[in-house]
Amino acid sequence: MSDADPIAAFEAPDPAHLAPLFPGYAIEYLIAMGGMGAVYKAVQLSLDRPVAIKILPREFGEDASFRANFEAEAMAMARLNHPNLIGVYDFGEVAGMLFIVMEFVAGKTLFHSAHGIAIAADAAVPLVIEVCLGLAHAHEHGILHRDIKPGNILLDQQARPKIGDFGLARPMDTAVADGETIFGTPHYTAPEVIKYPNSVGARADIFSVGVVLHELLTGRLPADDPRPPSAICGCDHRLDAIIRRATHPSPDLRYTSAAEMARDLGAITTAAATPLAKLRTTAPSGKRGAPVRRMLAAPSKSSSGVVILAVIGVAAALLAGVLVILKRQEPPLTGTHPVVAAPPAPLPPQPAPPTVDQAPKPTPKPAPEPVAAAPAPAPKPEPQPEVAKTEPVPPPPVAVTPVPATAPTFDVPGFFDRVRDLMRQKATPIFAAHATGIEKNYEAFERQITYKLRLIDRDKRPPIEKRVDKAFETWRTAGKRVPETLKVLDIKPEKPGTRHPPLRNKADQEKDFVNKVIDIHEKFLAKQIKLDEALEVAMLDLSANYILGLTRQIERLTDPNEAPAVALIRTEISTTQDKAHYFTQRMRGIDPDAPKEPSAEANAKTDAKP
Repeated sequence: MSDADPIAAFEAPDPAHLAPLFPGYAIEYLIAMGGMGAVYKAVQLSLDRPVAIKILPREFGEDASFRANFEAEAMAMARLNHPNLIGVYDFGEVAGMLFIVMEFVAGKTLFHSAHGIAIAADAAVPLVIEVCLGLAHAHEHGILHRDIKPGNILLDQQARPKIGDFGLARPMDTAVADGETIFGTPHYTAPEVIKYPNSVGARADIFSVGVVLHELLTGRLPADDPRPPSAICGCDHRLDAIIRRATHPSPDLRYTSAAEMARDLGAITTAAATPLAKLRTTAPSGKRGAPVRRMLAAPSKSSSGVVILAVIGVAAALLAGVLVILKRQEPPLTGTHPVVAAPPAPLPPQPAPPTVDQAPKPTPKPAPEPVAAAPAPAPKPEPQPEVAKTEPVPPPPVAVTPVPATAPTFDVPGFFDRVRDLMRQKATPIFAAHATGIEKNYEAFERQITYKLRLIDRDKRPPIEKRVDKAFETWRTAGKRVPETLKVLDIKPEKPGTRHPPLRNKADQEKDFVNKVIDIHEKFLAKQIKLDEALEVAMLDLSANYILGLTRQIERLTDPNEAPAVALIRTEISTTQDKAHYFTQRMRGIDPDAPKEPSAEANAKTDAKP
């Protein structure tokens, strides 16, 4: 809503004037005020609990359609119960003003804590995950927020985000009446809220969450800096794909739910909640420090809770140790946890099951045969080693049965081939568009040089024309790219800011031509650099999708025996992230690990040696 709107001139009533209107509450002070109303800190006398009372401008109360929607959404919101949503206790009207009584959160908004500050990804991502979960709960109960932004997200003393200010919320199935004012905050509001207000759904809130995540990571709004966050702050490329999908102009191409977005964010790090857990139990130093600490660190009232948890943790560890000792001979059955833990944890128990399996199965025929063979070597001084040698003989046929059932069956090379083929299909039009742009840019570069060449008198042109034709042939052979230098033309770069003055004398036309060629070269080389940068950005976006697909496959490999496959996929992820041009080469069908063949230029130099 613009500042010019008459409702924006709303003046908050004095707490003393409101006191008679709310006999069941002790109104203490004004918390905040804006165009959508004012919020007061109060105490509900009957329950002796702190609350926040929001008063809406009288203009809203006079709008019949707004009143009806307000009552419907307030009743629906009162039924919501989620740790990331501010609870609604009561609502109504006093003196022509609509009001709503909400849970009081003793903390600042995300806007006050992080505005203009880039937050580390390991702190921003868990926070946004919780925002998504709160929104998902509201959406499941048919409530849209319609104004998600940092100013409407509060951080409590435990650094837990709570979505508030549902003043613009409405049931999902409520249509916008003709002439009804469309509210929202510029740069956070989804495009369809303005263009097609009757088709607004849950994905409009998801758009706003994507903007908030971009702003937290970079300290900037996408409208101010549309580059991918990784290009601004160096965060994980996978966040680029998530934000791009969440903020896609078309609602159909966004996440289908806030919960789905939360899952993708959680997949980026296996310890998504760890930063918040650390910050919740860390007391602030009392001085303003790094942005993340200042935003999320919260003082703990007592350390007794931490001590109790520590004692419980130690007792649980001791009990677990006793159970392991008592059940040492039993094979571990918790096959889901080793997937999350490091691979070495589940590997030691693996040799145990074959020996346990051998115990009940020596009764079949293979077991008696080694026993019968044992008396033969009895006269020898070393009967026990021979028994040890004969004991491993039965296991192979017995162990053959469990191996196929527990051995890894996932085909990692085949999986890489399928995923890379899919990515190449998406990369092919990108490469084609880039190649077309590069070629057209070069052809325009060549045409302008040719045109300037024709301005030279014919009798002065031949020596220069030979050099130009030779240069053109060299550049075309090299792939029709604007060269980085003009060495082929025997033109040395000028000092910055210097040029030969335009010369009218025919004897100096070559110098005038050189000046013009230098200007043409700078112009088209700059265009070529921009085309190359656009290709790199497109490849970064595509590689983020590639990494996201690999990460999701890791989540599916829950069998502990798939640890080698998981390790290979993790290696591919790290290589794609760390090795420059690795992904681009893969998309071009080039194996980055293959030995490079010597170039034609290198071969020519080798042949020239005596």
